[in-house]
Amino acid sequence: TLAALGIIPFWFPSWHPLDRFYNGILRPLWHGVELPPNPLPRRIACFMGGLMNIFIGCSFLANAITLAYIFGGILITLQIVVITTHFCVASWLYERVLRMIGRYIPPISSARAHELVEQQGALLIDVREPNEFAKGHIVGAVNYPLSEVEHGVWITKIEEAAPKAVVLYCQSGLRTQRAIALLKKDGGVGKEVYSLGAMSRW
Repeated sequence: TLAALGIIPFWFPSWHPLDRFYNGILRPLWHGVELPPNPLPRRIACFMGGLMNIFIGCSFLANAITLAYIFGGILITLQIVVITTHFCVASWLYERVLRMIGRYIPPISSARAHELVEQQGALLIDVREPNEFAKGHIVGAVNYPLSEVEHGVWITKIEEAAPKAVVLYCQSGLRTQRAIALLKKDGGVGKEVYSLGAMSRW
């Protein structure tokens, strides 16, 4: 069950059972803010957590109690690291895999990003979810969430709004990688697409 709770959100961003319970049952009770679909970094972390729970369960079934406790200790350690430092090992590993297979898109420098946006009129796009955007974003950026990119919702918006180029960013740079890959698929959007990476690099 715990493994399923982790793996389901990876394939279906809006279908984490706990998120569905909150949005469908608890949230209406006090008219709270609806939880958005899980962003890519959290989906990867959930998937990794689900796999770890499978390893733990299989270890117990095989009577490898020590191994089960080792996997459990690793899982708890990874969760503590994320909670206390916001560093996600799963996302870090995903980025390393992209580099190894040659699909990593290097971010441009901060100076180049400023030049493109402020001097050449490039469109600056924040691909985080609306609730993240509302808490703080780069001045002048527009919010086109990755969840909409994955469904092809805002390709037309880019084609109409950007005169020549677009510069994308997110919280850590991971969602930017995914967004650019989708935009360049099947011939792209007819614009130069750049990655700033993490918002802090601005």
